[in-house]
Amino acid sequence: MCGITGLVSFVTKPNKRIVKNMNQSLFHRGPDNFSYIENNFAVMGMARLKIIDLSDDSNQPFLNNEKKVSVMYNGEIYNFKELKNQFLSEINFRSNGDGEVILHLYCKFGISFINYLKGMFSIAISDENENKFYLIRDRFGIKPLYYHFNEHKKELTYSSEIQSILKNEEIRKEVNYKEVYYYLNNSMINSTNETWFKNIYQVEPSTYIEFNKNSNLIFKKYYKIEDNIDEDLDYSNNSFKHWSGKIKEKFYESFNQHSIFDVSGGIHLSGGADSTILAVLANKYKQNLKTYTFDFEEKEYSEINEAKKISSNLNLNHNSDILFNKDVASYLLKVLNIEYEPFSSLRILCQYHLYEKFKNEVRVIFDGSGGDEISAGYTYHIIPWYLDIIKDSKINSPEKKLIKIIENLKKSSKSNYDFILGSLTNTFESGKATVDGSIFDKGDLINKNFLNEFNNKKYLISRPFKSFLRNAQYADLRYFKLPRSLRYADKASMRNSIETRLPFLDHELVEMCFATPSKFKILNQQQRIITKYPFKSFINKSLLYKNKSTVADPQTFWLRNNLKELVKDTFLSSNLKTSNILNIDKFNILYDNFTSNNKSHYNSFFIFQILSTELWFQNCYNS
Repeated sequence: MCGITGLVSFVTKPNKRIVKNMNQSLFHRGPDNFSYIENNFAVMGMARLKIIDLSDDSNQPFLNNEKKVSVMYNGEIYNFKELKNQFLSEINFRSNGDGEVILHLYCKFGISFINYLKGMFSIAISDENENKFYLIRDRFGIKPLYYHFNEHKKELTYSSEIQSILKNEEIRKEVNYKEVYYYLNNSMINSTNETWFKNIYQVEPSTYIEFNKNSNLIFKKYYKIEDNIDEDLDYSNNSFKHWSGKIKEKFYESFNQHSIFDVSGGIHLSGGADSTILAVLANKYKQNLKTYTFDFEEKEYSEINEAKKISSNLNLNHNSDILFNKDVASYLLKVLNIEYEPFSSLRILCQYHLYEKFKNEVRVIFDGSGGDEISAGYTYHIIPWYLDIIKDSKINSPEKKLIKIIENLKKSSKSNYDFILGSLTNTFESGKATVDGSIFDKGDLINKNFLNEFNNKKYLISRPFKSFLRNAQYADLRYFKLPRSLRYADKASMRNSIETRLPFLDHELVEMCFATPSKFKILNQQQRIITKYPFKSFINKSLLYKNKSTVADPQTFWLRNNLKELVKDTFLSSNLKTSNILNIDKFNILYDNFTSNNKSHYNSFFIFQILSTELWFQNCYNS
């Protein structure tokens, strides 16, 4: 796990001083080794965090014998041992790590080598033989990779972080208002190839960029999950046990491959199914992993008791941490400056605090991100599931099943009608509701002139499947839930020199879960049953068979109480940056009503979006 940076130009000689400044800003991502290499058209830099093969033999770059091909990368290749045995048995490797495999696979197969990789990665390859330079990002975008292209100089700047790119003083810091629009109007974070900074882009997931001697940027999508799902299997006679057995095998394979490292490790453990499955697998394979859980002063949101029970049941050493209410306001500003783009939930403050508290104990953390997306774990997935099963004539009384499931899973104060309406809206207009089916109350808080400027630039959400549920999962995987979670996990962990591993996002496991027929994803009032069932014999069933909480943190409480002064000070300021975007007077009225009505159910998602936007302008863009 590392950070990578560089400048590439086939017209002018790249400036090594700039790359050094960019690379030094990534010290937190890789404090164990700094390195650089330059050739006729590129200067490449990287900061290494030692995880596999702690010797200097795994320091980058990796060079071929003629020193004409250079590789630097950030991430892990989980099947590197298998790739060595299958394709590279004749190679005399200098290291025992995973990164050197990239070099030799590229030299053997060319750019098509990507298709053989299982892992998380952002890769930079300079090929002087072909006068080509490549930037490559993993299938789901687990590892970040940003770039800027100077059209005048025909120069490509790239890095693992936006802050690093801005160390190139030739790049101007400008607001990308289109991304502001997507965030406020469509609840999209990290969903497009753009960022909140104009002309700074991210390499999209499952994409590589080729930069060649003609100074052209060529973009190529090398993987699409929809090309690997056979929806005709929905009508096969394969049983629930058939699918759960296949998924179990893939879980075992993924966890074992993710468990290769030469440092201390742990698990971020909540009371949910995802992290519980990881804890079960750690116990099964005798992995000496500690468990870590964040807690709240408001105990109605706490999962600490469930986490302690899970750890005790599996003989794992449990640890916890609290972000105290008095520290929420100051910590919000701290995290925003690290994220450097607005985020969606105050919950990530606790995630940051947990990484920070235990950064001297572990170098690798297992995280359950992706579990809800691949196995339909969000409560609003009930409605697209229902739309799928009513097409199946073999399902008896689907309406009764729907109501029974809603009553069992819906844990908010919303009525069944409101829940169905919100979830149905989200099925066809993704990003319009939170997991409990609450539609965001935006009213006329966004300035109409601002909306009109961008309404004709709406981002098209692809729905490539016949299945309503698969399309809902795809929207969360590709555009909404997962992209933001991956950004948060990377920023929080790497700021504290920790590598986060996500076994649920092994692409073969993702494909298997997506391929599972809808009728097996929710069964007997249990969401995610297809991923829970394989592990029921390893842990007390009551700890595993627990559906997702729809209100998982005290965000609403904090916004009404601990952040009240910050909100008031921010929006009463004479130096507001969002006055051309938001109707501030109407927001202040809404906020006053929100804080004075503590007993009613209210979706605070949009209130936090507005706060996050203004704070970003004040603390990140203008800093």
